[in-house]
Amino acid sequence: MPLVYACSASHAPGITAWTEAAPKEKKDAVYGAFATLRESLSASGADVAVVFAPEHFANFFLDNMPAFCLGRGAHHMGPVEPWLRVARRPIPGDPAFANELLRGCFEEGFDLSFSDELDLDHGVALPAHFLVPDGRIPIVPVIFNALVEPMPSPARCFALGQAVGRIAERSPRKVALVGTGGLSHWPGEAEHGTINEEFDRVFIERIKANDGEALRRYTHAAIAESGTGGHEVRAWIVVAGAVAGWTPEFLTYQPVHQWATGCGFVQYRLAA
Repeated sequence: MPLVYACSASHAPGITAWTEAAPKEKKDAVYGAFATLRESLSASGADVAVVFAPEHFANFFLDNMPAFCLGRGAHHMGPVEPWLRVARRPIPGDPAFANELLRGCFEEGFDLSFSDELDLDHGVALPAHFLVPDGRIPIVPVIFNALVEPMPSPARCFALGQAVGRIAERSPRKVALVGTGGLSHWPGEAEHGTINEEFDRVFIERIKANDGEALRRYTHAAIAESGTGGHEVRAWIVVAGAVAGWTPEFLTYQPVHQWATGCGFVQYRLAA
């Protein structure tokens, strides 16, 4: 079956942990965007969702930091953060499809790490909370390094997305892709609360224009201008690579200083 749905979304922990801190119009825009994504994902008939999300030192540290790690478990627990105001629960996985995707990636030249025992943080658990609250669509998480150098290059991320798109086309399953992370933020640093709106808006324009070449050309230094947390936009680049021929539908961009993050949302429609 071909891919049936794709989207990218921010996952700032303040969205649930400090909901009331944000101005009402910004909070409503973010929650409204998640509602739109949830409805579209449900309507797509997807059998499984592959979620690309950054590592936050929940599973890996400096003794072992894979570029990409695919979760093969029948379920993964999450979130790890008790303060997130999202109930910790088993998040259903799909071992059969996870292995299909893993083998396909190896054949495509991407030697992903894999784990049957990931413990998911807000990077996956928060989007799952909004997009699949009933757990009816299993999630295969792909966690990537956005913490310590060297990180996978934007060009490599885009190429991984292209490979995943080809693998999904060969699968008997209906596959949805979710990229989650960013946009600009500096978590836990002196610049915490800073948002680089200029970077965010230029990045979103490139996403909206389906400008794969511009996304591939991003350098590590250029992305660093969006903060240490801004490296999470690699998730958006993976998804953009997978659906390069689709039509992006921009939903909203909200720079929410109370959540210390530029929050953006986009979904993709298959061109007729």
